[in-house]
Amino acid sequence: MGTKSKYGPGRVLTYFDDVTFETTGRLAPLVYNDDFLGAGRLVVPAAGSAESGMDWVKKIVGAAPPTVAGVASAVGGQVACALTATSEKQDAVLYWGDQKALDITKGLVFETRIRLSVLPSAAGVQAVAGLCSDWIDGPDNNTCYAQFQANGSGLLYFRAYDGVTATSVSTGVTLTTADWAILRIDASDATNVRFFVNGKQVSAENAVNFAATGTLAVLQPYNGVYKPSGTGVGSIVTDYVRAWQNR
Repeated sequence: MGTKSKYGPGRVLTYFDDVTFETTGRLAPLVYNDDFLGAGRLVVPAAGSAESGMDWVKKIVGAAPPTVAGVASAVGGQVACALTATSEKQDAVLYWGDQKALDITKGLVFETRIRLSVLPSAAGVQAVAGLCSDWIDGPDNNTCYAQFQANGSGLLYFRAYDGVTATSVSTGVTLTTADWAILRIDASDATNVRFFVNGKQVSAENAVNFAATGTLAVLQPYNGVYKPSGTGVGSIVTDYVRAWQNR
């Protein structure tokens, strides 16, 4: 492993592991990092009941119910969102409780390391990781988003919706339950948002022009699993979430 550095747009200096391409440091005006370490990260409070000192809440839909919780004694700290096989609509989301603070027009870069510990088992069962507006019933219905999605399998798509234009394109990368993936959404140029999996760009240049401005461009981290109905299952484990941008 070696550490290298580079300057991005806006003269933001970043450091990265040249083997895994994990971003290990960034010199930006606004920097966020959560590795989900310690006992306080094992219990994620429910949406509407945020706790002081905890950035995250969980959104649970379904009577079975699905779960969002820290993984005990997981190396590096992890949080798992998991559906159950009960035949019903279910949603299990780790997010900021609609406290949106990341502005995609400010050179935002978002990075998360995830594993699909249970692959989405049927069409309509989705795992998503990235950024979105306020929580809504079903990630496809969100006001705006920029994220990765696996639907019915481990095949990853990159997708975005700025309130007008929707984009959803296969990355060509298929994850197994053993694979960890570092997913990065680079909006340092909002007119050319780029998507990366394990350091490799998986989106064509100019594939996503995220044209939203004002409050529509202000998003929150959103990692979770969802199904509209049926007995399908799926689980996403989040190792870390990082984001940086200009003021």
